[in-house]
Amino acid sequence: MTETDHDALKEKLDDFSRRLDDQVRHMKERGLFSEPHQRLVADMTERRDQINKKLASAEAKGGLLSVIRSETERDFGSLFDDLLQLNERLDADQMKSDAGAGQ
Repeated sequence: MTETDHDALKEKLDDFSRRLDDQVRHMKERGLFSEPHQRLVADMTERRDQINKKLASAEAKGGLLSVIRSETERDFGSLFDDLLQLNERLDADQMKSDAGAGQ
């Protein structure tokens, strides 16, 4: 893994962290941070931290094999998909809430 690859993955993770923090803040402000959401966020946070550890290890060792790079990118893709799923759940919950209020 080149330094450029490492930096690009680190930037993606930093962006993901900002988006996740924004989403959690938004859910808390709206009273939508339910137990299932909390568990999903905790899982995503743990997986994000594991990816960060892999990147830190790669940096400390001076590089990684392409297999590790692919694995890290796959893990990140899965993590980002979970964030999208959380957003979809929140949208669905909001639509149900809005529909119930309109009756």
